[in-house]
Amino acid sequence: MSAVLVTGCSGFIGAAVCEALVARGRTVIGFDRRPPAFSGAEWLQRLVFVPGDITDGAALRRLFEDHPIAHVVHAAAITPDVALERAAPEIIMEVNIAGACRLMAAARDCGAGRLLFLSSISAYGAAQTNAFGRYDEAESVPRPETLYGVSKYAAEQALTRLAALDGMDLRVIRLGPVFGPWEHESGVRAVLSPHHQITKAARQGASCVLPRAVPADWLYSREAGRRIADVLEAPPPGAGPVNLGGGSVTTLAEWCAALEAHHPGFRWRLDAAAPTIRYGYATDRPALDNTRIDALSPARALPLDEAARDYLAWLDRFVPRNPPLEP
Repeated sequence: MSAVLVTGCSGFIGAAVCEALVARGRTVIGFDRRPPAFSGAEWLQRLVFVPGDITDGAALRRLFEDHPIAHVVHAAAITPDVALERAAPEIIMEVNIAGACRLMAAARDCGAGRLLFLSSISAYGAAQTNAFGRYDEAESVPRPETLYGVSKYAAEQALTRLAALDGMDLRVIRLGPVFGPWEHESGVRAVLSPHHQITKAARQGASCVLPRAVPADWLYSREAGRRIADVLEAPPPGAGPVNLGGGSVTTLAEWCAALEAHHPGFRWRLDAAAPTIRYGYATDRPALDNTRIDALSPARALPLDEAARDYLAWLDRFVPRNPPLEP
């Protein structure tokens, strides 16, 4: 039976995609430098894990030669902060751009016809928004401002060219801000989502200080996995990238309020001068226009309270409670 390859299967988004695909009965091959960290996860029992590095072209070719891979979801990437941008720009580019090209070449040579590349809202950077104040695939010309955004946009362009040369089915999703199950300190994401940081504080009985409310189209990770799987299995979406954001805009303040229902002693406040929650952007980003993806994958509203219940249940199962933090 043909399989779906998910690169970066041990990372946040890769794991969410694996969970969604396994739930659909798909045979999933996971490729990463180390196995996923969640040994008790049901989807992991059915994952065929292959260790390897996305920068190793020979390992990628062996991967395709050894397994009947029909489709690929490329989630492997380095998501740097400013310190890593300064310290290791060449490694970021090697993984995020050259690694994607090596993967495409190996997939082409071994007969895999479809590759879904997970890009990022960071590719838009300083792009103009549409009339509704959102990033639009047609109207918002990317102007990335970080090495991560630059590398994602460059990889999009390189893969698009390679796909055109060889008639491959390339699908690109520009993914918005995500939070929820399977996020953890994997070593390739320098700053975890503010939702993760806030929830950790609430569970440990500590207070937290937000830099600001941070309105954004935050997307729950299980919804991200479901909709990525939908796009992978849908008819070709047409040329160009497809946005995937949360649809509606919520704030970190609203997330804190949702957690209060489950942790009544949780205390939080806003103070831009002394935040305890790290967020990688000094200003708020526009939301993504989801019009194109809504035609491929039905949107499903997920209230924050429902997301909080699911996320806390997941944390209770997979993440041990740590000693209390200092307030």
